[in-house]
Amino acid sequence: MSDSFDSVEQKIQEHLQVLYRQVVDADQYLDDMRQQGKAKFQGVFAEQTIFKSKGNKFQPYLNEITENFEAWKQNQSDEELLQLLVQQLQLMTETLARLKSIRQAG
Repeated sequence: MSDSFDSVEQKIQEHLQVLYRQVVDADQYLDDMRQQGKAKFQGVFAEQTIFKSKGNKFQPYLNEITENFEAWKQNQSDEELLQLLVQQLQLMTETLARLKSIRQAG
């Protein structure tokens, strides 16, 4: 059983590394848009989402995911936390992908 948790842990770690690079890029883009008088929203995600964090950049949300990942690593039998972590990763990944497609569309 430990091997499967190690595999899950490794996959999440790799996913977080990819997300980190995407978040840095996305936050820079949002900063640029704000300087142009655009991107005036208060939160990246709606308040009723699965995140406790709030912010007009992605970094606070990535920090929350990372904190949840670290907590799960300490207690890998916490299936509820693992489910939350997977949902947060999915929402973050989908949102970053939508932002990227909007940016590419011009």
